[in-house]
Amino acid sequence: MTVKATTVRAIVPLGALVLSLIAVPPAATAAATNLALNKPATGSAACAGTEGPEKAVNGSVSGGLGDKWCSPAGSKYLQVDLGAAASITGFTVKHAGAGGESTTYNTKAFTISLSTDGSTWTSPVTVTNNTSSTTTHSITATNARYAKLIVTTPTQSSDSVARIYEFEVYGTGGGTPGGGTITVFDRIPQFGIYTSDDPANYTPPAGVLMWNRGTEFARKLTDAEKGLIGGDLRVRVSYHAQCDNYDRIGTVFYVAVPKGTTPTATTPRVTLQDFITPFSNYWRGAKANYTFPDADLGPYAGALADPNKDVYLGIGGGSNPYRGDACESHPEVDADFRAIGFKYSMSLISTTALSARDHDVAGMISGVRESTNSITAGPVTHTAAGNRGDIALVIAGYGSAAGGEEYSNTTVTVSVNGTRVGSFSTAVDCASLEQYSPDGNPGIFRNNTTTNPRSWCPGGLIPSRYFPTGDITGKNVTVTVGIGRPVPYVGDSGYRTSVSLLEH
Repeated sequence: MTVKATTVRAIVPLGALVLSLIAVPPAATAAATNLALNKPATGSAACAGTEGPEKAVNGSVSGGLGDKWCSPAGSKYLQVDLGAAASITGFTVKHAGAGGESTTYNTKAFTISLSTDGSTWTSPVTVTNNTSSTTTHSITATNARYAKLIVTTPTQSSDSVARIYEFEVYGTGGGTPGGGTITVFDRIPQFGIYTSDDPANYTPPAGVLMWNRGTEFARKLTDAEKGLIGGDLRVRVSYHAQCDNYDRIGTVFYVAVPKGTTPTATTPRVTLQDFITPFSNYWRGAKANYTFPDADLGPYAGALADPNKDVYLGIGGGSNPYRGDACESHPEVDADFRAIGFKYSMSLISTTALSARDHDVAGMISGVRESTNSITAGPVTHTAAGNRGDIALVIAGYGSAAGGEEYSNTTVTVSVNGTRVGSFSTAVDCASLEQYSPDGNPGIFRNNTTTNPRSWCPGGLIPSRYFPTGDITGKNVTVTVGIGRPVPYVGDSGYRTSVSLLEH
C-alpha cells in the first residue's frame, strides 16, 4: 500500500478541544501513544557516534544538528523494538527540515515495515516522492513488536546521507514506555577493605568489572536497559549478611565514558547514593537479608539513559571480615565464605516515560573524606542549555573514636559561586531502624535528636540533597560546603562528601 506524505500545518489548543488543520484525514497519532519513545533502536552505520539510532526515538528535535539519526551507509535503515507486541495504527517521521536543516535534505523515498518477530516483515507504508519536513501515515491496525524505517532515497538531491530527527510509532499496547526493572547485580560480594590482593578463587560474573580488591563492582547498561529508564527512576539495594556484622559505608555510583571505552577504578565517577549496612550476620534468619528504602534517582535519569555514552552502574564500599566476627563460631564454613563480609543486590526501577532532558552531569567530588569545615568543589565548566542546574550533595560525618563525628550532627551550608543557596541539618532519628540490626548496640538507635546525636543510621540511606544554582550563564561553577563543627576533628573523623552539578 502506498500512503501519501502529508504536512502538519498547525495544532491549536482550545481548552479541552484540539483543532487539527491537516491536509488529509488526521493520522491515528492524535489519540494513540508514541510507542517508540526511548525504546531500544538499532540501525545502519551512523555518521558519528553522537548521531546514532537512539537519537531518532528520544522525543526531541530541538537539540541542534546532532539531535538526529544520521547514516551514510549504502543500505540505510532504522529499527525500533517496542518491547512487546502492540496494535500499530500510524507513524510520524520528522525529517531534516523538522530539526532546522535545509529541506533539500528531507527524505525523498522510504518504506516503513512491521514485524512480530524481527525476521518476517510487512510494509504498510511506502513513500516515493516526499518533500515535507514532517510526514504522518495512518494504517489499518496491525499487530507488531518491531518497526523499521528503510530509506531508499535519502534527500531531494544527490546527497547520499539519511537524516531522521524522529521516528514515531503510534498505537496501543507494547512495552511500558520508559518503564521497567533492571537487575544490575544479584548478590555481588563485598570483600575486605584492608586486604592487599584480589580475592582468591573468585571471578566476577561476565561483563562485571571488579575494582579495588573486590570492594567495588561495575557493569555497563545495555541499550535495551537504558530504554527502560523512566522519569521516576529509583534504585533498590538489598543487603545479604555473611561474616561482617558491623555497620559499613556502601555506595551506588556511575561512570559515563565515550562509546567503546572501558573505565577503570580511577575514572571519574558520580556518587548516586550512599547507605549504611545494618548489624546482622548470615545466621540471623529473616534478618540476614534487608532491603533499603528505594532511593530517588529521577534527577539522574537522563544521564543514565544517555545514548551517546557507555554508562556503567557500580556498587561498593567493601567489608571487614576479621577474627572474632560472626564466622568464628561457625567452623563449618570454608575460607572463601569467610572472606566475604556480605553481598549486595541492586535494581533500577521506573514506571513512567523519560521526557527529553539535558543528559549532562558534572561530578565534582565523589566519596572523599573531608577533614576541614569549608569544602570547595570546582570550578567546573558546563554545557547547560538553559544555563541553570542543581547541585547534588551527599554528606555525613564519620569517625568512631570517642567524640568522633559519627556521634554528632550539624548544620551544613551550600553556596554556588559565593552565593548561599541553601542549608540543612544532618540530624536524623534512627529509632525505626533498630529492628533490622539484631547484632547492633541498641543505644545507637535511641535519643538521636537529644542526648545521642547522629547524622546517619545503620540500615539507612544518607540523604541526597539538591540546591538550584541560579543563572550560570557564562560562568564556571564552584560550590562551597560549610560544616558547622570545630576543627580539627577527633581521631580519624571526617565528612564523606560527594558533589555533582546536574545541568538543565
